[in-house]
Amino acid sequence: MDNHTFDGHEGFVICKQGPANNVRRASIRPTLATIPSGIGMDNLAFETSEDILRHQAVGGNLRVGNTESKLRGSLRRLGAGARRLTHEAVPRLANYSNIFQMAATGTRPTMEELHESIVEEKPANSGINGAEQIPRQKFGWIEGVLIRNMLNIWGVMLFLRISWVVALAGIWQTLIIISISTFVTFVTALSTSAIVTNGEIGGGGTYYVMSRILGPEWGGSIGILFALANAINGSLNVVGFCQTLQDTMKNYGGYTIVDGGVNDTRILGTILMILVWALCGLGSKYESLTQQMLVVILAVALANFFVGSFIGPQTDLSQARGYLGYRLDLIRENWDSGYVFNGGMMQDFFSVFAVYFPAGIGILAGANISGDLKDPSDAIPKGTIWAIISTSISYAIVAIVCAATTKRQATGSVEDFHNGTFLNCGPSNCTYGSYNDYQLMTLISAYGPLNYAGCFAATLSTALASYISCPKLLQVIGDDKLYPYWMVGWMAKGYGKSKEPHLAYLFTFFLALGFILIAQLDMIALLISDLFLITFAFLNYACFHVDLVQPVGWRPTFKYYNKWLSLFCACLCIAIMFMIDWKVALVTLAIVFFFYFIVLYRKPNVNWGTSSQAMNLQDALTSIQQLMDIDEHVKNYQPHILALTGSPRSRPALVDFAYLICKKNSMLVCGNVIEGKVTTKMRGEILKKSYKHLRKNEIKGFCTLIGNVDLPTGVSAMLEVAGVGKIRPNILFIGYKNDWRVCDSQSLKKYFATIHVGFSLHVGVAILRVSEGLDYSAILGDADELNISSNGDRPSSMMESPPGTPDIERHTDINDSPLGNANLPDTSKDTKKGKKSKKDSKLVGSDGNELPRHISNNITRFQKKHLRGTIDVWWLYDDGGLTLLLPYIISTRSNWTACQLRVFCTANNHEEVEKEREGMAALLDKFRIDYSDLIVITDLSKPPKESTKNWFDGLIRPFIRREELSETERSSLQAKTDRHCRLRELVVDHSSDSNLVVMTLPIARKEAVSAPMYMAWLETLTANMPPFLLVRGNQTSVLTFYA
Repeated sequence: MDNHTFDGHEGFVICKQGPANNVRRASIRPTLATIPSGIGMDNLAFETSEDILRHQAVGGNLRVGNTESKLRGSLRRLGAGARRLTHEAVPRLANYSNIFQMAATGTRPTMEELHESIVEEKPANSGINGAEQIPRQKFGWIEGVLIRNMLNIWGVMLFLRISWVVALAGIWQTLIIISISTFVTFVTALSTSAIVTNGEIGGGGTYYVMSRILGPEWGGSIGILFALANAINGSLNVVGFCQTLQDTMKNYGGYTIVDGGVNDTRILGTILMILVWALCGLGSKYESLTQQMLVVILAVALANFFVGSFIGPQTDLSQARGYLGYRLDLIRENWDSGYVFNGGMMQDFFSVFAVYFPAGIGILAGANISGDLKDPSDAIPKGTIWAIISTSISYAIVAIVCAATTKRQATGSVEDFHNGTFLNCGPSNCTYGSYNDYQLMTLISAYGPLNYAGCFAATLSTALASYISCPKLLQVIGDDKLYPYWMVGWMAKGYGKSKEPHLAYLFTFFLALGFILIAQLDMIALLISDLFLITFAFLNYACFHVDLVQPVGWRPTFKYYNKWLSLFCACLCIAIMFMIDWKVALVTLAIVFFFYFIVLYRKPNVNWGTSSQAMNLQDALTSIQQLMDIDEHVKNYQPHILALTGSPRSRPALVDFAYLICKKNSMLVCGNVIEGKVTTKMRGEILKKSYKHLRKNEIKGFCTLIGNVDLPTGVSAMLEVAGVGKIRPNILFIGYKNDWRVCDSQSLKKYFATIHVGFSLHVGVAILRVSEGLDYSAILGDADELNISSNGDRPSSMMESPPGTPDIERHTDINDSPLGNANLPDTSKDTKKGKKSKKDSKLVGSDGNELPRHISNNITRFQKKHLRGTIDVWWLYDDGGLTLLLPYIISTRSNWTACQLRVFCTANNHEEVEKEREGMAALLDKFRIDYSDLIVITDLSKPPKESTKNWFDGLIRPFIRREELSETERSSLQAKTDRHCRLRELVVDHSSDSNLVVMTLPIARKEAVSAPMYMAWLETLTANMPPFLLVRGNQTSVLTFYA
């Protein structure tokens, strides 16, 4: 491609078909008429999905299909010239958003489209799922956040409890209570603002930001508690509304329903909850309009209160009830605290704080409906901070006004007022004053009924906001599928054009109604204080954690926060929880951990780029870097395995066996070498399926793939570059090539060269053989739905058995034993009756039918539990101890603990038997290796039987005939051949009934031993035996007896 391709409007590229159908490009200078102009192009090409939906709201019945058509037309007009210049796409917001996925003509081109000469055509998409998208009502920062937060904060506490708080705590301690609450809420607002300005946030508000930072476990648990807290907060304000209504009925007519007490509160609360449910069920639009009307009423009521405080008491009854107007002596009297026995308990600072704190919990009301905001990143910080500042100042002023104008106790009798005894209070004759009169603000107001209206507005608005927040949160949590369907998921379904969660509204109704039936305002306030405190604690910790980790994606536009201040606030919230009531705090934490462990157990398939993931990556990198400064020590040796599995699904038994060694100890890498070309798409699909198999079988390992190379070259590359730092494979683990006698010579040479690669790169080599073969791709196919599926080599057919081999049926159920011997224990029985595990799941083949039992057992043979048996270790040569270490590790696994370890070694003659036995026993004791028997072989030097030698000659005869093995090589290696044949006879005599045989792998010297001769030796040792593992260390110690 010539440079004109990238010259902007300096030249076009015209593609022509050459004689060989190759693409030929020519540069042509454009004319003025061919240069695309941006003046005539509509702006829709550069708008986001939010802008498009906004146009829809304005345009009435505009459909997404029409909008998309216009958008594509604009893009085509924009790209008419640009596409002729290059396939590149200009930076556009839509390409970075998953909200509105454009079709092939509007998306960013893939790397293949830019780089490859031939690319696959993309299927054309029509519309967005062919469905009509209805825009939802969106709010700005004033009506969506500021007003909503202020109404939530100006709730029941402002009109019914602030006078009570200042009466008990006094002015200066009340200001401290307000300051602490404001500090907690303000720092939480700063932390929340930092989080929400780090990119666009979806619906769910508080839950969304915490779950996307702390992960689904903590985010889900806190999200559930926060949703419940909002429902209970709605109950709190409904109870406050009902108590105010009861006072109004008593003062203006003396009406009651049943008893004028808690039963009346329950009846009125139920009626009001039905009205709230009906109003919220209409949608957030109508709820928002109601909120705007209520805030006007509330503002007028507050103004009425302040005017009344300056007017002073207008009747003798007002003065008899303790309202005396502004007086300096009242400020001095009410300056200090006056804690008394009130509300059924002895009040103190923290009990009063617990009642007041719910006044500040409304700061997240706007964030809870982030999905309904036009610009959450701008609206939430601005609206929340201004709401906290204004409401905190108003609470402090109201508290000071109440303390400066009223007495703490008064009889309320006009006669006592005229006698001057209205302040002479005994144990029970004073029922008025700031201690006892929760409607004190009505007494101070210039026009009392207007204060009742303000109280109604404050409590009803908070109840509405809290009631609508809980279903929205539950809907988002349900959509994320973190919890079982019966627990949360059934509430996620939306109804109508706006997708309102009516089932979640119904659940919230009954939940809130249950707390309304308590009908005790102070008790409900105590319960929800801990729920909101734990939410604030985790919000602040989320900000601290992500700012401490500093992932690259952490770039908040809101800069006025400090991670250490957030951490301090998080700790303060937890401390306040325990100071208020340590029992309730423990119950709250228990609920958090309950929901945490549910998500942890379910392991939802979500990837949100959390700060925990970023921290894990940083910790892993730091640990690996630290390891580079530490010299390797034999005590810390770990067998990191590169297993040549191909696709892990193609050789499940090989993967299972390798994981027996690596589980919880070391690294397992499943290597896949493909000789053909592998595209990026193919690579991604293969690796995705490979990891899916590992996850499904609960195998913690890695997968790597290399293409366009032969097997030895690919293995060499993987051994050299796999891993990082000192965490890299030190053992090459391969399956035995069962078809070595019938495969083509090049395939055999590549397999033999692969073994040499391991030795040349100074790593251990292990070869696993099972008589049925390891590759079952032809049987299982390549379906993702299968528990185990595969692709690769074929299992070999039965070969002629060498002399002395026990007569065994190779396709017998392996649960009886690895050899099908009925005398060995049945391992098919699960020790835990009635418990079905993944190992007992049925396997189906590529045709969809269940596999025969013997094939299924062969595939899962290394997942089965052995109730008894032996692991025979033939430690023939000192390879550094790897031959002994690997079977020892296997014997410690739960499925193999019942198997005894038997160790075989050799002695040169009978005179050295006892000496060799004592030496080996001492060595094993030093290594702290438990074994059941130590057997010394003395007659290894005996000549093998003629039948064995004839059988071996039959193995190599075809290769001699094809001149792939020379007579010279055969004769020069005859001594080694006889040794292997004799060793074969000994192994058959001693280990035919073992569950597993492990033997030191013989090494073939380069250029001296050919591939057929070496494979004939291995065939001689392993043919028709139980599972057989040939191991050779790299001649470096992996065992030590030093502490």
